[in-house]
Amino acid sequence: MRNTRRKETQGPHSTSGQPHLSNTAGKQRSVATAVAAVLLSLTLGACGGSSGGDSTKQTTPQSQESKTLEQTASLAAQNPTTPLTLSLKMNTSNLGADASVDRFIIKYKDGTSETKSTSAVQSRLDRLSGAFPAKAHHSRRMGIGSDVVQTARKLNGAEARAFMRAVASDPDVEFIEPDREMSVMSVPNDPEYSRQWYLASNQNPSQKMAGIRAEGAWDVGTGAGSVIAVIDNGVTNHSDLNANYLPGYDFWSRTSGGNGMNPGITGETSCKTTLWHGTHVAGIAAALTNNGIGIAGIAPAAKILSVRVMNACGRGVDSDIADGITWAAGGSVPGVPTNSNPANIINLSLGGVGDCGRTLQSAINFATSKGAVVVVAAGNNGIDATNWSPANCQSVITVGGSNGNGTKYVTSNFGPYVDVAAPGGTIWSTYNSGSVTPGVESYAYMDGTSMAAPQVAGVVALARSVAPKSLTTAEMRTLVQQNVQPFAPQQPDQPIGSGILDATATVNAAKSGKIPSAADFTCSQHSEMMQVTCTDLSTARGSATIVSWAWNFSAGSTDMVRTQSLNPYVNYEYAGVYPIRLTVTDSNGAKSTYTRPFLVKPPAIFSMDFGRSTTLFLEDGHMVYYELTVPTGTKSISVTLAPGQPSDTAWLYLKAGTPTVLNANCQSGMGGAKTASCTMDNPAAGVYYAIVSAHANLRSTLTTNLTK
Repeated sequence: MRNTRRKETQGPHSTSGQPHLSNTAGKQRSVATAVAAVLLSLTLGACGGSSGGDSTKQTTPQSQESKTLEQTASLAAQNPTTPLTLSLKMNTSNLGADASVDRFIIKYKDGTSETKSTSAVQSRLDRLSGAFPAKAHHSRRMGIGSDVVQTARKLNGAEARAFMRAVASDPDVEFIEPDREMSVMSVPNDPEYSRQWYLASNQNPSQKMAGIRAEGAWDVGTGAGSVIAVIDNGVTNHSDLNANYLPGYDFWSRTSGGNGMNPGITGETSCKTTLWHGTHVAGIAAALTNNGIGIAGIAPAAKILSVRVMNACGRGVDSDIADGITWAAGGSVPGVPTNSNPANIINLSLGGVGDCGRTLQSAINFATSKGAVVVVAAGNNGIDATNWSPANCQSVITVGGSNGNGTKYVTSNFGPYVDVAAPGGTIWSTYNSGSVTPGVESYAYMDGTSMAAPQVAGVVALARSVAPKSLTTAEMRTLVQQNVQPFAPQQPDQPIGSGILDATATVNAAKSGKIPSAADFTCSQHSEMMQVTCTDLSTARGSATIVSWAWNFSAGSTDMVRTQSLNPYVNYEYAGVYPIRLTVTDSNGAKSTYTRPFLVKPPAIFSMDFGRSTTLFLEDGHMVYYELTVPTGTKSISVTLAPGQPSDTAWLYLKAGTPTVLNANCQSGMGGAKTASCTMDNPAAGVYYAIVSAHANLRSTLTTNLTK
């Protein structure tokens, strides 16, 4: 198991016998003071620096104030190593070596001239053009305030990273990421089971298939008052849907405007046959019922807001999807008419590889702040959902696919980030008979988590229509999870949530007025180390109170259980993706568990050869990392840190393999006239890191030596 060190933050006082506690804002100074006073154990030494939530200045081992914006951008573009301060601004998780991308999303910091004027954005791009692999022009402004820019040609993976480093080096930039392509999460299928088997359940002895138990839910509610936004590739005219349609909008870049209808192929070259995906999804969620034709939608009295963000082939990009989410929830998007029917449920039956980008997360955060519940498909790649977006985003309900016998739908993504399962195979719903452009309305079977997600969206609509008070996404996710059916008669071979969606139990619980205690949190990384701070956002608005918080920061590690709300921080020894889980237990014994991935990035690292010296100008409370390569056959290596002035105080660490002070191979203190020194005899060949943690403003000399 990878090594982590955990601490937590609450008030200024700690309880006897408990781990060291301190408030977040005072963490950096309290550790620095302790280090200066005594030779600390490695555990305290590992916690130097402030939490990820603190405001800190950038670590600069030597002054760079004289560099212009253009020079800084050029150096950043040319340097293949990305410092942590830039890495935290960049999302490159979907940029493979074979990438080909020409669209990027840039968010400038609030208050900058670029946020006030798109012409200022273009001026900034022009100013930095000498550092770019290709010139870039401003394309449009998004609803969340970000800007879409396009390069003059497609960039490969290395060029795209260079472009992003140059942009991220601009202090006015908050983040940059590729305008990633996403696709719908379904495939057509021939009939295999009786139509709409998924609405029944094998909890009834007369039924053999593990469906969602919708029939009993309809006796309680029908979804009246709910608006389900179908963020997809548009819908078509259909007698089983038309009466429930609200005026939508088309955000797909090539055909923006319209009313959210799918016109079919209008120039797309990636497919020859139109995929009527949005029509199928809409029918599952909210087709009419008891109208003498067709199928039964799960929430037949809910309204459908079609927001077209993908083309006829089922492909789209992050910027259009984010604008669609923003508009659907009632937000404004430049140049787009106001949505007079904001959605309170948003369905995203789509996805793409990579981390949850800040563009999508910002749009989701906006939607949930307006009271919308966001439901997303887990994806159909048969992989852990860790690297699949938006399934790995915060503040969503992620839905996996199950089969009629209770097993995992064959290609459903899985893992701890999947919250609940719903049937994903052979789902009968509304469709269209046209091959290129819309033809006669029809019905069809489709497979995938795209079909599972709208089942949950429909049940959320039913629950919302009868609940005395509106529930947040976290509360609705918990309500659904606490009222699932067991996987039966068989079990999934990979985790796909707490059980199979149970419409009847969920809706009955909602009508009773139950507001479950709900686990929720967000995390951020410190700008100079692999330290992650999490903020507890759990709520208890019902009759019960939360009596226990159990945090887990790495698969296989022991839970950290507390009886009060804390904002813990953890130091990781290795970079990578870690599942962070919070389980809260209320005074009635009910549990709510929430798990999301967190990508821990390595800090900024500078290369240094042996036999060299460098002068460090490092501010109090900051850290700097130097990478040293030790060849085979080395007899010894040594690193020294000598004070350049009487006030210089710092720790020097030497660590093999990973840039952290956790479990350092050597630790030595510098203070006054004392020089810090680390020596290792017969070191194994490989990469080592010399790390300096300043506890005063330094003007010190770092020297490295190697003996063969």
